[in-house]
Amino acid sequence: MSTVFVTNNWDKDLEDSYAYKAYKFPVGETVEVPEEVACYVFAYNVEDKVPTLARQGWAKTRVDIPEGLKILEKFSVSATKPTKNHSLSPVVDKVPLPSAKRDGGKVLAKAA
Repeated sequence: MSTVFVTNNWDKDLEDSYAYKAYKFPVGETVEVPEEVACYVFAYNVEDKVPTLARQGWAKTRVDIPEGLKILEKFSVSATKPTKNHSLSPVVDKVPLPSAKRDGGKVLAKAA
């Protein structure tokens, strides 16, 4: 059984179940799930997404389908674990400022 990674970029947590097992998708977090779960919950690799939108309650009528698809797009599903792109701290390349105390422990006043 292969697994996929689902990232919730929506503004709400999502909870659903598949085969009597509960799955939680917290906002901003990536969760590893079996591919079958992603197919059922998010219509991953499924052409007709309308049954999923209806089951989730994101589209109650045909008029609601575009809005439901926008919500569905906020969940990204990938076969590889996404990496967080963050750069090194800018402090690493900076030299620390000199201490305010000099000349035998006297505090120097800052220039205005």
